[in-house]
Amino acid sequence: MGRTRRVTVDPRLCEGHALCLQSAPELFDLSDDEVATCTQQPSGEQWSLVEAAIDACPRGAISIVED
Repeated sequence: MGRTRRVTVDPRLCEGHALCLQSAPELFDLSDDEVATCTQQPSGEQWSLVEAAIDACPRGAISIVED
């Protein structure tokens, strides 16, 4: 069975800078308490946007987890 990847945002690290929204607005959003939320299973072509959001996050709150 193959490994699956998913995107996570650590709410303890996220400060709501919203740079991830600039990189991938269709994948990320801010909750009412200004913590980023994301689509955990982006489509194949959206992974490059996830990588851009990871690079843009000043707190390193976004990561890719392999299960």
